[in-house]
Amino acid sequence: MPDATYQVRVSGVIPDELLDELRDLTVSVEPPETVLHGNLPDQSAVVGLISRIHGLGLRLIEVRRLPVDASEE
Repeated sequence: MPDATYQVRVSGVIPDELLDELRDLTVSVEPPETVLHGNLPDQSAVVGLISRIHGLGLRLIEVRRLPVDASEE
């Protein structure tokens, strides 16, 4: 099963210590939010990311699994 693409929105700015762990994701700041976008290998990785965000005291706004782009199949 291929990786799924996710978009994760977090209130505020993500600390550098977490950004170092997220090298494989695209990070964009859209004040007052930070948006992470990229492939995660499985649901365990999604839960791990959410747990890490929560552990840093950041406010999770949204997690969205994006539809597969037909051009990528």
